[in-house]
This record gives sequence, C-alpha cells and structure tokens, in this order.
Amino acid sequence: MNEKTELKKINPILRYFYVITSMFRTNIREYGMYIALAAIFLVFTIYTNGLFLSPRNFTNLLNQTAYVSVLAIGMTLVIVTRQIDLSVGFLSAFLGAYVIVAIENQGQAIWLALLVALFLTVAIGAIKGFFVAKIKVPSFVVTLAGMFIFKGLLMIETGNRTIPVSSSFFKSIGVGYISTGEVGGLNLVTVILGVLMVALIVVSSITKRRKNNKLNIENESMQIYITKTVFLIGILTYLALNLASYRGISYQLLITLVVMVIYIFITTKTTVGRRVYAVGGNPEAAELSGIKVTTILIIVFISMGVMSLIAGTMYASYVQNTSPNHGVSWELYAIAATFIGGASASGGVGKIVNSVIGSIAIMSLRNGMALAGFSSNIEPIVLGSVLLLAVVFDIYTRNVRPVDLVGMYYAKRLHKKDLAEAKEALKEAKAKLKEAQSSADGKDIIDYEYALTNAESTYTRIKNEIRSSQEEDFEDIIIA
Repeated sequence: MNEKTELKKINPILRYFYVITSMFRTNIREYGMYIALAAIFLVFTIYTNGLFLSPRNFTNLLNQTAYVSVLAIGMTLVIVTRQIDLSVGFLSAFLGAYVIVAIENQGQAIWLALLVALFLTVAIGAIKGFFVAKIKVPSFVVTLAGMFIFKGLLMIETGNRTIPVSSSFFKSIGVGYISTGEVGGLNLVTVILGVLMVALIVVSSITKRRKNNKLNIENESMQIYITKTVFLIGILTYLALNLASYRGISYQLLITLVVMVIYIFITTKTTVGRRVYAVGGNPEAAELSGIKVTTILIIVFISMGVMSLIAGTMYASYVQNTSPNHGVSWELYAIAATFIGGASASGGVGKIVNSVIGSIAIMSLRNGMALAGFSSNIEPIVLGSVLLLAVVFDIYTRNVRPVDLVGMYYAKRLHKKDLAEAKEALKEAKAKLKEAQSSADGKDIIDYEYALTNAESTYTRIKNEIRSSQEEDFEDIIIA
C-alpha cells in the first residue's frame, strides 16, 4: 500500500448504512427468517387493511401457533442430530387423547393422568431412540411405523368419536388468560412483563459487553449493538402493547415461552446441549471424543416425546375436545417450521428461537390467507413452496463469507485505477485471443491464451483484495 496515498473519510450516515448492511449480509442465514416474517406480516397487513395485526387477531394467531411451536422446539434437536420424526403428529394427538379420556371418562385425577402420560411418552421416546441408535434402523422408517401405530392408538383411545373437555383446568389452559387489573385499558401483567423484558435485554447486553472487555473478547461495533438493542426493544414494546390491548398473555403463550426458555438454556448452557450439536455436526468425531452418541439420540427422542405430550394436551385444551381427526400433518408443520427457522438438513445447525419464528411464519401464512379470503386449496401449495425456498436458501447461504462494506468502500477508491487498468487489460486480452482464433493465417494462440490467463489472474486478485478488505486496514491513510 502506498504510504503517500490518502483517502477521504466516509460519510457517517453512509458508514452506518454499510455497517448494518454488512451485518445482514454476513449473517443472512441468521436473519433471513426474520426478514421473511416481516414481509409476511407487511403483505397480509396491507391486504387485510390492518386486520391481520390487530390485537385480537394477533393474539389468536399466537395461540393457534402455540402447539406447533412446542413441536418445532422438540423437532429442532431431532433434526440437529440428523434424524427425523414423522410420528409426532399422531403421537401428540394420542397422548392428548389419553389425558383427556383418563380424566373425562375414567375419572382419574389430573396429576395422575399427566404422570402416566409422561411415563408413556418417555418409554415411547426411549424405544424409538433405541431402534434408531442401537439397532440402526433409519429414523424415517422407525417414525413412519410409529405414525401408523399412534394413529391406530388414537382411534382406539377416542373410540372413533369426539370427546369434549369439561375440566376447568384444561379449559383455563386452552382459552384462559393471565387475568389482572388494567392500566389505561392495557392488561397490567402484560405491561409489567414487557417492561421487565426490555430491562433484561438492556442489562444483559451491557453486562455481556463489559464481560467481553474484561476477557479481551472483541465486541460487535457500537452501531450494530445500538441498532440491535433498539430494534429488540421496539419489537418487544410493540408485542407487549398489542397483547395488552386485547386480553394479555394467554396460558397457551405462557407455556410456549416457558418451554422455549428452558430449551434455550439446555441447548446453550448445558453439556447435554453441546453434545447434541456435536453429534449432529459429526457423529463419528463425537463418538471418538467420548460422547455416547446412542445415549444422546435416545435423549433427543425422549425430548421429542415430552414435547409431543405438551403439544397434544395444549391443542386438546385449545379446541376443547379430543378427536380421532387430530394430529393430521402436525409433524409436517413442525418439520417445516424447523427448516424455515434455519435448521440444516445435514445436521449440527439449528436454534430454538428460530424454529419458533419459523412456526409463527407458517401459521401466519395460514391465518393471513384465511383472513384475506384465499381458497383453502391454495394453502398447501404456498406452504410447500415456502418450505422448498427455505431449504434452497439454507444451501446457498451455508458458506457465506463475512464482508465489510466499509473496508470495500475504501479499497475500491484505493485500487480504482488498478482495477480499471486490469479490467481494460482483460478486455483487450479476450479480444486479441478471439482475433487470433478466427485468423486464417494459422497464428499460434498459446501466447494469447497465456496473456488472457495473466490478465484474468490480475483482475481476480484485485477484486478479491477489495472483497476481503477490512476498515482497519486503512486507518493510517484515512483523513477527515
């Protein structure tokens, strides 16, 4: 780099734009689903004249999404370990039916029915995990067989008839809300929880930055930190006010949030969570490092079973009945939500929060199309297309390289002349080679091909140098 070269400092507004854009481009795999969800919300809000995001409909949307979110949370760990579970739809419906029938028809205590159902789901998960991990039967086959088995058990348990829910406990879970006083027409508990969440985000983010400074760990730039914090606070404030404007936080939503927080903790803060991702990333290497892959897979399928029990009970409580018609396509919604949330089919990649966002995206499409008056025949076509696009997006963003647009800005100005000369030399070399190839006098084209190779190499080298430039590379030559 020429020491005499000086570059004018970038405009602060343009710099901020480049920094934020660099963040999105570098982390497009992480933020893709949020952008997609925002687009879905915007389209249906416009199409329904604001009805889609009205407090009443938005609250109902989250309640409708609750059971899918719980299933998607469990499915995330299954897919992270390179497995699949096709049985969770009818397993959920069967377990929900077992609990309701035990209470309504057999007079069992609620705690006993739930305890027996929990024992059943742990045993079922262990059996599925055993066949997959120990017997080495593909999870697709094991869970496909389970899907048929649990469908039959569901029909037997319900006697092929719809059984209504009369228990006040399950009615509260299904359609109840945390009821307290109001402040200015807003649900008090929801407002308080919203304020606490905002305070938690601010305190935790500041604490993390200070901790990183003490450990000499590089923090994200101040622009990104402030933007992300303000954005999160804005979203949380909007959600809290929207929910508080109707009836507040439902028990369906509360259960979903509790399950999500527990699984975020498990996957990010515990040894078991780290081992799940290690098994998904490379099972052979995980085994050689001392991780019991068989045990981890069994735990994952047991976890999926527990999520199925919770989801099945939540759904039966929400619709106030259990029926042999429940469970159809639930597993497909859970799998689709997980993939839309960014989980990788090749394993080792997937986040709980993202899968929940994926479930909201799926149910938003269903809810929005219903509000907008779309034919129900269109819904599966749209959902299938979105799922396919999500997987294609995952494939093409798997190896995205970090980019610093501010560094590229300075590099383009520093190498502007060199890049123009290299581009012109490349164009000239191509023209000479083409002329030599079409010449009738039998010219030897080896020298022209060699010149073209050199020109391409020079042009590519300069472009790559610009592409990989960082802002700090130019600190010594930037002037105000």
